Amino acid sequence: MRTRTNQNYTYEILGGYLMSNNELNIEYFAHLVNITAENTKALYDERFNTRRKRRNIAINEMMFFINQELYFNGYETYYATSQQVMKWDKEHNNGLEKVLDIVEESIQTTRNEQ
Repeated sequence: MRTRTNQNYTYEILGGYLMSNNELNIEYFAHLVNITAENTKALYDERFNTRRKRRNIAINEMMFFINQELYFNGYETYYATSQQVMKWDKEHNNGLEKVLDIVEESIQTTRNEQ
């Protein structure tokens, strides 16, 4: 069970997706979030919930991905907070906002294919 949070661990995970110019690899990160969502039944099913805004679903998918990365990197009892993620994003040119735009487009595409 995830009961603790640590900004340094969250930053470490997100920092792993920075390119040599210290900017987020937006397309790659969005691709990983989308692949994770498409391969996680609960997340995939939620993409069809038209009562929820696509942006909120995209945020949920991104946070799920970040928390999975924490888990897979040995921080099993830790989770990222949206405040930590937003702070990191502000420090790195708001690349995660662009990731969310791409994920939103993917959600719409998924909905259209139904």
